[in-house]
Amino acid sequence: MRSKVKSLPEAAACVRDGARLVMSANLHRSPMAFLRALVRRRVRDLRVIGVVGGDLNIDFLVGAGAVGVVDTCSVTLGEFARTGPNFARHVVAGRVRALDNT
Repeated sequence: MRSKVKSLPEAAACVRDGARLVMSANLHRSPMAFLRALVRRRVRDLRVIGVVGGDLNIDFLVGAGAVGVVDTCSVTLGEFARTGPNFARHVVAGRVRALDNT
């Protein structure tokens, strides 16, 4: 049986431009190494779906220019910021489309 375990670069290579990523909101377990690998690959136009909101993970990808659509109920940085600064800036500028799924 072939192993399903992939290295970080192999896993990041599976995500193509325009893909959908589903992530949960949790400042303590954000997959930051994976997200940085996506940014290094210059993946673009992702649709990010935040389950029970979003936080650092979504704000990071938005700030890196990798996201076209965010579909979630909120993007915050917990006790550090009411709204993710990158998310707010990109939505106001029209660079990211925000869909409310409350």
